[in-house]
Amino acid sequence: MNVKIVASIGPASSREEVIDKMVALGVSGFRINFAHGSRETWSRYVELVRDVERSSGRYVSLIGDVVGPSLRLGQMEKPLDVARGTVVRFLLQGKQLSELGTRGPVVSVDVPPTVLQELSSGDTMLMDDGRVSFTIVEIGDGYFDALAQTDSILSPRKAFTVKGKEFDLPILSRNDLENVEFACRSGFDYIGLSYVRAAEDVRQVRKVAERMNCDIGILAKIETLSALRNLDSIIEVSDGVVVARGDLGMNVGLEELPSIQKRVVRRCRELGKPVIVATQLLESMRESPVPTRSEVVDVYEAVVSGVDALMLTGETSVGKYPVEVVRWLNKIVRAAESSFTPTVERYVADLRTRFVKGVVELAEDLGATIAIYSMRGRTARRVSAMRPRVPVYIGVPRIEEARKLSILWGLNVFVIEASNYVEGLEKLYKHLTSSGLLKVNDIVVLAYGFIEEYEEVIKIRRVTV
Repeated sequence: MNVKIVASIGPASSREEVIDKMVALGVSGFRINFAHGSRETWSRYVELVRDVERSSGRYVSLIGDVVGPSLRLGQMEKPLDVARGTVVRFLLQGKQLSELGTRGPVVSVDVPPTVLQELSSGDTMLMDDGRVSFTIVEIGDGYFDALAQTDSILSPRKAFTVKGKEFDLPILSRNDLENVEFACRSGFDYIGLSYVRAAEDVRQVRKVAERMNCDIGILAKIETLSALRNLDSIIEVSDGVVVARGDLGMNVGLEELPSIQKRVVRRCRELGKPVIVATQLLESMRESPVPTRSEVVDVYEAVVSGVDALMLTGETSVGKYPVEVVRWLNKIVRAAESSFTPTVERYVADLRTRFVKGVVELAEDLGATIAIYSMRGRTARRVSAMRPRVPVYIGVPRIEEARKLSILWGLNVFVIEASNYVEGLEKLYKHLTSSGLLKVNDIVVLAYGFIEEYEEVIKIRRVTV
């Protein structure tokens, strides 16, 4: 498959045999949501993924989602059933319940006091991708009351939004900073940065990682109105973008989501950055072993649009059929890729990109395989952005780089230790021939990263042995 699969780990998928089956079915990245669980639990997930990675011989990316400036319910002893028409008091964490009587149940919220100052009676509060709705009816000292417009189940740490409003909160809380440090220490490959509003948010987090001597990638999640207004600058400073349709759909009209998704994917393609589509890909498979027809069409259209990866969230973290979900996603992606010839628009921004474009188009004209040795992965990323119509094999010197590249479109990555580009390229070629990936009479175009010396070499070779 050219389009990659990312799966979220949770209680439903936190067993080695489940993760092993997922990797065998094509999962090349796993997401851990830091909004739920503990560092002890996340460490166990990391260990499971790395154990499977070693036994499978495949390189697997780890993405840690930080909470960011989100609004969330606090801790609860158990989920709370709320009937439509019930008034719930949402009480700031640390606040004592007033002597005044309440009209219904009380739930803590993990938000700064300043948020209450920006709320108004009549505001709409949404949760669970918009399936849960409340109307705020009163704001008091350390609390707000809201009328349930739907039957719902409120669970610990559930995120919520206030429709049409954004709040001036820091991109990382103290707990987020500790989670970024945990991700760096535990060998995560990417941070999923929630509720990005501007390029400066990404820059701040990158500086935090740099101070930790941590070379972690940053995936900007597009889920706010501000992010849409600042889309291009956010894409340019990020290592990739996630179209986070759950929270995005609570901040814009649902009818606008398809056009917004297409716009984000198109701009990422034009700017040469990876793009992932997430949330409710096969949502019905939380409860059903088979997807709906509309879900199959949705995934097909995402593949055709040119996304790098598709991210499963609740389907694999808490759903009943985590392995079957991946199996179905694999089937749909393969069917989509086999049934159409992608329209390739290759955008050229600089000399390095022109070089890569030339390599790709030469290989396509010859019907050849592409083999590239890339010390830091930059040339590999440019090749992926070109969406080649021929197989692409990438050699890199470090496993950390292989893991990062594993979720990019069309790349088959191998760790090939070498002291220089020439040695690395020859070692990659030998690996491809000895493993049978290149066969006698195959044509291969070999190149390495553009290194700005006086000469750059592209080799065309017919496999003879």
